[in-house]
Amino acid sequence: MIRRARDGSDPPETRIPVHERLVADLGVRVYASFVSPKTILRRFRTEAERAIALSERLTPEQGARPVRIRRFPGIESDSRHWSVYMTLDHLVMVNTAITALIHAICSDRHHGIEIRLEDVRPHPDAGPDRIEALAVLVERYAHQIERFGPLTSRGHYAHPWFGSLTARQWHALATLHNRMHRVQIEKILRRLD
Repeated sequence: MIRRARDGSDPPETRIPVHERLVADLGVRVYASFVSPKTILRRFRTEAERAIALSERLTPEQGARPVRIRRFPGIESDSRHWSVYMTLDHLVMVNTAITALIHAICSDRHHGIEIRLEDVRPHPDAGPDRIEALAVLVERYAHQIERFGPLTSRGHYAHPWFGSLTARQWHALATLHNRMHRVQIEKILRRLD
Protein backbone atom coordinates (compact mmCIF):
# COMPACT_ATOMS: atom_id res chain seq x y z
CA MET A 1 0.00 0.00 0.00
CA ILE A 2 1.25 3.48 -0.70
CA ARG A 3 1.04 5.51 2.45
CA ARG A 4 1.25 9.15 3.39
CA ALA A 5 3.99 10.57 5.56
CA ARG A 6 4.44 8.85 8.90
CA ASP A 7 2.05 11.21 10.68
CA GLY A 8 -0.72 10.44 8.15
CA SER A 9 -0.90 13.92 6.66
CA ASP A 10 0.50 15.45 3.54
CA PRO A 11 3.11 18.15 4.17
CA PRO A 12 1.96 21.51 2.78
CA GLU A 13 4.56 21.42 0.00
CA THR A 14 3.08 18.21 -1.46
CA ARG A 15 -0.57 19.15 -1.45
CA ILE A 16 -2.45 19.30 -4.69
CA PRO A 17 -5.76 21.20 -4.66
CA VAL A 18 -8.75 18.97 -3.98
CA HIS A 19 -10.40 19.78 -7.31
CA GLU A 20 -7.28 18.63 -9.19
CA ARG A 21 -7.22 15.39 -7.24
CA LEU A 22 -10.89 14.77 -8.00
CA VAL A 23 -10.36 15.39 -11.73
CA ALA A 24 -7.28 13.14 -11.74
CA ASP A 25 -9.11 10.40 -9.84
CA LEU A 26 -12.02 10.49 -12.28
CA GLY A 27 -9.60 10.59 -15.23
CA VAL A 28 -7.73 7.50 -14.02
CA ARG A 29 -10.93 5.53 -13.46
CA VAL A 30 -12.51 6.50 -16.79
CA TYR A 31 -9.28 5.88 -18.72
CA ALA A 32 -8.90 2.44 -17.12
CA SER A 33 -12.55 1.58 -17.83
CA PHE A 34 -12.66 2.50 -21.51
CA VAL A 35 -9.15 1.90 -22.82
CA SER A 36 -7.55 -1.53 -23.11
CA PRO A 37 -4.43 -2.31 -21.07
CA LYS A 38 -2.57 -2.89 -24.34
CA THR A 39 -3.42 0.62 -25.58
CA ILE A 40 -2.58 2.12 -22.19
CA LEU A 41 0.77 0.30 -22.31
CA ARG A 42 1.55 1.84 -25.72
CA ARG A 43 0.92 5.29 -24.23
CA PHE A 44 2.97 4.42 -21.12
CA ARG A 45 5.86 3.48 -23.37
CA THR A 46 5.47 6.53 -25.63
CA GLU A 47 5.48 8.98 -22.72
CA ALA A 48 8.52 7.35 -21.09
CA GLU A 49 10.40 7.22 -24.41
CA ARG A 50 9.66 10.90 -25.00
CA ALA A 51 11.04 11.75 -21.55
CA ILE A 52 14.14 9.67 -22.31
CA ALA A 53 14.66 11.29 -25.72
CA LEU A 54 14.37 14.78 -24.23
CA SER A 55 16.89 13.86 -21.53
CA GLU A 56 19.45 12.29 -23.85
CA ARG A 57 20.17 15.57 -25.60
CA LEU A 58 21.38 17.25 -22.41
CA THR A 59 24.90 17.57 -21.09
CA PRO A 60 25.34 15.99 -17.64
CA GLU A 61 25.52 19.50 -16.15
CA GLN A 62 22.24 20.55 -17.76
CA GLY A 63 20.50 17.33 -16.74
CA ALA A 64 21.60 17.71 -13.12
CA ARG A 65 20.68 21.40 -12.75
CA PRO A 66 17.51 21.93 -10.65
CA VAL A 67 15.22 24.45 -12.29
CA ARG A 68 12.19 26.13 -10.74
CA ILE A 69 9.09 25.90 -12.91
CA ARG A 70 5.56 27.17 -12.41
CA ARG A 71 3.21 24.70 -10.81
CA PHE A 72 0.79 23.16 -13.28
CA PRO A 73 -2.26 20.95 -12.65
CA GLY A 74 -1.37 17.63 -11.06
CA ILE A 75 2.15 18.46 -9.94
CA GLU A 76 3.07 18.87 -6.31
CA SER A 77 4.58 22.15 -5.24
CA ASP A 78 7.78 20.55 -3.95
CA SER A 79 8.33 18.98 -7.41
CA ARG A 80 8.71 22.41 -9.00
CA HIS A 81 12.44 22.68 -8.31
CA TRP A 82 13.80 19.44 -9.73
CA SER A 83 16.40 18.67 -12.35
CA VAL A 84 15.64 16.51 -15.38
CA TYR A 85 17.60 13.66 -13.77
CA MET A 86 15.63 14.04 -10.53
CA THR A 87 12.42 13.79 -12.54
CA LEU A 88 13.66 10.60 -14.23
CA ASP A 89 14.72 9.23 -10.83
CA HIS A 90 11.19 9.83 -9.54
CA LEU A 91 9.70 8.08 -12.58
CA VAL A 92 11.95 5.07 -12.01
CA MET A 93 10.93 4.88 -8.34
CA VAL A 94 7.21 5.31 -8.91
CA ASN A 95 7.04 2.95 -11.88
CA THR A 96 9.06 0.33 -10.00
CA ALA A 97 6.57 0.59 -7.12
CA ILE A 98 3.58 0.34 -9.46
CA THR A 99 5.16 -2.68 -11.16
CA ALA A 100 5.33 -4.38 -7.75
CA LEU A 101 1.77 -3.36 -6.88
CA ILE A 102 0.32 -4.66 -10.15
CA HIS A 103 2.17 -7.95 -9.67
CA ALA A 104 0.89 -8.23 -6.09
CA ILE A 105 -2.70 -7.48 -7.11
CA CYS A 106 -2.72 -9.85 -10.08
CA SER A 107 -0.98 -12.71 -8.30
CA ASP A 108 -2.93 -12.29 -5.04
CA ARG A 109 0.38 -12.20 -3.15
CA HIS A 110 0.35 -8.89 -1.36
CA HIS A 111 3.10 -9.83 1.10
CA GLY A 112 2.64 -6.59 3.00
CA ILE A 113 3.86 -4.28 0.23
CA GLU A 114 4.01 -0.77 1.58
CA ILE A 115 5.36 2.24 -0.28
CA ARG A 116 5.42 5.61 1.39
CA LEU A 117 5.34 8.91 -0.45
CA GLU A 118 8.73 9.77 1.00
CA ASP A 119 10.06 6.59 -0.64
CA VAL A 120 9.53 8.05 -4.11
CA ARG A 121 11.22 11.42 -3.59
CA PRO A 122 14.12 11.77 -6.04
CA HIS A 123 17.73 12.02 -5.01
CA PRO A 124 19.18 15.51 -5.54
CA ASP A 125 22.37 13.96 -6.93
CA ALA A 126 20.56 11.84 -9.56
CA GLY A 127 22.67 11.57 -12.69
CA PRO A 128 22.56 10.53 -16.34
CA ASP A 129 22.36 6.84 -15.34
CA ARG A 130 18.65 7.51 -14.68
CA ILE A 131 18.08 7.60 -18.46
CA GLU A 132 19.11 3.96 -18.85
CA ALA A 133 17.38 3.02 -15.59
CA LEU A 134 14.08 4.33 -16.94
CA ALA A 135 14.58 2.55 -20.28
CA VAL A 136 15.21 -0.76 -18.48
CA LEU A 137 12.25 -0.22 -16.16
CA VAL A 138 9.92 0.45 -19.11
CA GLU A 139 10.84 -2.93 -20.61
CA ARG A 140 10.34 -4.74 -17.29
CA TYR A 141 7.00 -2.99 -16.76
CA ALA A 142 5.85 -3.79 -20.32
CA HIS A 143 6.81 -7.46 -19.91
CA GLN A 144 4.73 -7.70 -16.74
CA ILE A 145 1.67 -5.98 -18.21
CA GLU A 146 1.81 -8.23 -21.28
CA ARG A 147 2.12 -11.27 -19.01
CA PHE A 148 -0.96 -10.38 -16.96
CA GLY A 149 -3.04 -9.56 -20.05
CA PRO A 150 -6.37 -7.78 -19.48
CA LEU A 151 -5.64 -6.98 -15.79
CA THR A 152 -9.01 -8.28 -14.64
CA SER A 153 -8.02 -9.12 -11.06
CA ARG A 154 -10.57 -7.95 -8.53
CA GLY A 155 -7.88 -7.10 -5.99
CA HIS A 156 -7.22 -3.51 -4.94
CA TYR A 157 -4.51 -1.42 -3.34
CA ALA A 158 -5.13 1.99 -1.86
CA HIS A 159 -3.55 5.14 -3.25
CA PRO A 160 -3.23 7.94 -0.66
CA TRP A 161 -5.18 10.43 -2.77
CA PHE A 162 -7.43 8.29 -4.97
CA GLY A 163 -8.36 5.48 -2.61
CA SER A 164 -8.69 1.87 -3.65
CA LEU A 165 -7.44 1.12 -7.19
CA THR A 166 -7.44 -2.07 -9.24
CA ALA A 167 -4.39 -3.26 -11.18
CA ARG A 168 -5.88 -1.80 -14.35
CA GLN A 169 -6.41 1.56 -12.63
CA TRP A 170 -2.83 1.54 -11.30
CA HIS A 171 -1.71 0.87 -14.89
CA ALA A 172 -3.70 3.86 -16.12
CA LEU A 173 -2.30 5.99 -13.30
CA ALA A 174 1.28 5.03 -14.22
CA THR A 175 0.68 6.17 -17.79
CA LEU A 176 -0.87 9.49 -16.79
CA HIS A 177 1.95 9.98 -14.27
CA ASN A 178 4.54 9.44 -17.03
CA ARG A 179 2.77 12.05 -19.14
CA MET A 180 2.70 14.63 -16.36
CA HIS A 181 6.42 14.28 -15.68
CA ARG A 182 7.26 14.31 -19.39
CA VAL A 183 5.51 17.71 -19.48
CA GLN A 184 7.56 18.71 -16.43
CA ILE A 185 10.77 17.81 -18.28
CA GLU A 186 9.68 19.95 -21.24
CA LYS A 187 9.06 22.88 -18.88
CA ILE A 188 12.48 22.38 -17.25
CA LEU A 189 14.15 22.34 -20.69
CA ARG A 190 12.52 25.65 -21.64
CA ARG A 191 14.00 27.20 -18.48
CA LEU A 192 17.46 25.80 -19.23
CA ASP A 193 17.67 27.73 -22.53
